[in-house]
Amino acid sequence: MKPEKSLGGYLCTSMIYFFYFFSMAAFGSMLSVYLLGVGKSASEVSWIVSASGLFTMILGPAAGILYDRTGLRRTLSIVLLVLSAATGLLFALTRNTALLFLLHGLSMLFLNSVNPMCEQIAAASPYRYGVLRLWGAVGYACGTQASGLLLEHASPLWCFVLFAATALLTGGFFRWAGLQNTAPAVQKTPSEKGSAAVTRPLLLFAAFSFLFSGVTTASGTYVPVLLQEKLGSTSLAGTVLFLGTLMEIPVIFLSNRFMDRLSGRSLLALNTGLLLIQMLAYSFSGSVPLLCGVLILTKSVTTMLAIMVTLKVVMILTGGRYTTTAMSVLATVKSVGGVVLTNVAGTIVDKTGLNMLFSVLLGLSAAAFLLALTVRVPADGKTYFSGSTTEAADRKEHRR
Repeated sequence: MKPEKSLGGYLCTSMIYFFYFFSMAAFGSMLSVYLLGVGKSASEVSWIVSASGLFTMILGPAAGILYDRTGLRRTLSIVLLVLSAATGLLFALTRNTALLFLLHGLSMLFLNSVNPMCEQIAAASPYRYGVLRLWGAVGYACGTQASGLLLEHASPLWCFVLFAATALLTGGFFRWAGLQNTAPAVQKTPSEKGSAAVTRPLLLFAAFSFLFSGVTTASGTYVPVLLQEKLGSTSLAGTVLFLGTLMEIPVIFLSNRFMDRLSGRSLLALNTGLLLIQMLAYSFSGSVPLLCGVLILTKSVTTMLAIMVTLKVVMILTGGRYTTTAMSVLATVKSVGGVVLTNVAGTIVDKTGLNMLFSVLLGLSAAAFLLALTVRVPADGKTYFSGSTTEAADRKEHRR
């Protein structure tokens, strides 16, 4: 049974999401601009940025094992956030490329490892997921805008001070939200035991995820640089990204209106179509207002939609069995895609420039679109985004 609703509980849980994603944006949203500004080449920038996916992919499961083995969910979350803040500050104090790679990888590893606990708090709360997750979108938007302003009008060091402060605030709200240090053991049902059955649709979806994640990660690394060049201002680039992130909010709120009504293949095609529109604008648009408009309307919408579409498609393709295993494998595939294409992107930018990079990413987006059309996702008639059974019971009880 979920706990009763209270203003304090909602405030603590929503602030966890707000400050967690604020810290993520304060560090990462303008990282490519910062690194280029301190004299790193595009290939070095790509290598440093790819550390996040590489470290999380290789060492991330260790954090999950620690959570499961120790049961110290609150304590471990706070320790990881403190370590993330400390390594983030050290990152700001060095210019050595190898150390930047190491410290960025460690800082993001510690931060990303806390994300499952954010999700567990939201799942255990009496509030609908959307009304909590929207604060993550607001936090990321505010962190992006703050990062752009600080890079242009103050010392870049303050970006990382802000990152550390908001990471520590997240830890504080973990403490105040009442996350327990012990969790009840979860028994696997017979259908959850064993290894996931590998099917052709799952393999095709994994290949699609590799391309899609690679394109979005590589483009996300260099879009701030493109905006800075087009607008001539880091703070204005931050404002555009800020507005784009806010577009996640209606997608989250309205997910129950379209996610269960559209088929899996239609959702994949829609999501990849939005990615194609982005890459077209980045590659060929000579109009700065048009470029900014497309970015605002599609960039964050595409990434948020991808998260929800992946969950739905995997649940359908696995029939509700082995979903956790399949999601873990796909997360690794996405990380590999991001690492590979981000490093390729750096080489392209060094040799030929941003325009060629986005033209290459446009071609890869077209390939992902065609691949999405080959993934057969059967309709199962189930609802995944229209509210939990707990919420439905609450509404029924209220009507009585």
